[in-house]
Amino acid sequence: MQRILALLMTVAVAAKAQDIHFSQYFAAPQVVNPALSGAFAGDYRFGLNYRTQWFSVTVPYRTFDLYGELSPWRSSTSGQYVSLGALLLADRAGDGNLTVIKTGMSAAMHLLPGLSRAHDLTLGVQAAWVQKKVDFSKFYWDNQWNDAGFDRDLPSGENFVAGQTSYADFAAGINYTYGGGGWLEAYTGLAVFHLTRPRESFYEQNNRLGRRSVAYTGLSCNIAEVLTISPSVFYQEQKKARELLFGGMLRYALPTSEQIPVASVYAGLYGRLSDALIAMGGIEVGHWRLLLSYDANTSALKAASKGRGAVELSLVHIGLMKKNQPLRLDLPCPRF
Repeated sequence: MQRILALLMTVAVAAKAQDIHFSQYFAAPQVVNPALSGAFAGDYRFGLNYRTQWFSVTVPYRTFDLYGELSPWRSSTSGQYVSLGALLLADRAGDGNLTVIKTGMSAAMHLLPGLSRAHDLTLGVQAAWVQKKVDFSKFYWDNQWNDAGFDRDLPSGENFVAGQTSYADFAAGINYTYGGGGWLEAYTGLAVFHLTRPRESFYEQNNRLGRRSVAYTGLSCNIAEVLTISPSVFYQEQKKARELLFGGMLRYALPTSEQIPVASVYAGLYGRLSDALIAMGGIEVGHWRLLLSYDANTSALKAASKGRGAVELSLVHIGLMKKNQPLRLDLPCPRF
């Protein structure tokens, strides 16, 4: 009975959350805002995110995010250019193996007013195809209760038509960053997902996805020659579900050499309001950055989860088209 109650609580929370989300939102730019395509100092970027959640309550929820971005038309003299992005999301949740696969493409127009390049205003759009499926045979239904236990041979009484559905999905966003290569960089952005509110139902009902609105802001401040602090706030909402995540990251620059021109260690602490306390840390070597985070559950679910929420891993690489070409840091960008 305890397992059933825990499962019901988990399903209720998952239904409220609706969209896939990451604690390391800054490492999943295509999930946050299509306008973040190309928002980095380099010619291309690719990354991988992995999240496993509620492994102590029921069947673990696992999420993969693979993405890549390219700025083929960027040059040191051009004032405007277009960046392209692509993502593949895969998520499996719960006893019914609810599976979500999303593939998408993004395009972002970078507007750089003035010659100092202290500003970067970016407009982005995203088009995606989403497939969802669930195995109804793995569920227990109230009609299958025979006063002594569940009998799966009894009819469920449910009127689901198919165990899968698919639809086209669209998003748009805007991002602004101020930098100029000084001791302070700041950024802010807005995005809206599910612009057309696609129909999503296993019962052939007219169930429309709610639009997911995203807003974030943050800054990166060099408080010492080798120490940078990056506080940020992230908010999103979809119908009655809301998420507010806030905190900061410290970056300590390690001594460099000709073999390793860039090396840093990271440590951060974030909080998701009424849900979790998130600790993270990682390392950056050359053009690679690896971060690991852990969500300590603080919500009402902690009675079942024993405080164990989620483990998340992100790996990001930023590169250049030509070998031995230095990273062009004239583009102000958030550390995504």
